Amino acid sequence: MPNASVSEIHAYPLRPQGFEEPLFPTPCSKQVLGEHLLRAPWLKRASELRDHTGQAAHAPEEPVELRIRQGRAEVVWPRTGRRCTWRRRWVVEVLDRWREVGGWWAEERGTNRFVFRVLLSGGVVADLARERSGDWVLVGMVD
Repeated sequence: MPNASVSEIHAYPLRPQGFEEPLFPTPCSKQVLGEHLLRAPWLKRASELRDHTGQAAHAPEEPVELRIRQGRAEVVWPRTGRRCTWRRRWVVEVLDRWREVGGWWAEERGTNRFVFRVLLSGGVVADLARERSGDWVLVGMVD
């Protein structure tokens, strides 16, 4: 993914030339706006994410709980008032897993965790990390 400076991001037009509110008056306008956003140098399609790299489309680093109910794993978001509109999802399948180690020279800032890419009910693909402390964290959303 090409890198973009903060000034390039701020200078990028919010909508294609000639578009006014509302942004989606016709079905065709959705496609035009989507193509406009895909030209932004800092955005990446989920389909472009490489395996085993830990890349994610979004990385909010939200704490979550992993509960076993009825023999199935369930991801539960604590009620924190964050932007997430859903509170719980079943883990349908573990798609991939890897170990993420970084900053090992600075123990207090280092990362040493296992990351699981999972398919959640509703079709969401998420990256969940099991920290050394035993806590679970949502580290990325792929879809």
